[in-house]
Amino acid sequence: MANYEFMLILDPSLSEEDRTASITEMKSTLEKYSAKIEKEDIWGEKKLSYKINRSEKGYYILLDIELDWTKIKDISKNLNLQTNIWRYMFVKKEA
Repeated sequence: MANYEFMLILDPSLSEEDRTASITEMKSTLEKYSAKIEKEDIWGEKKLSYKINRSEKGYYILLDIELDWTKIKDISKNLNLQTNIWRYMFVKKEA
């Protein structure tokens, strides 16, 4: 198991309920693949470097997780089906 930073950008036009539901669904997806969420940091709405879906803002969330690297591909397939998640990225942390 390795430690990763997991950053994702959600659609900023979501209602609070929809945003919470998307975050809960994303967390359950991670837990389904035996990821352990060690830290959650919600940055909120920030300006994007470039427009995504004609929007200049995105809702940022950063998680520190512990995960087996072989599960990343499966998690990515699952996250790609969620339309409220615009972008996501796994970055392996130095030991």
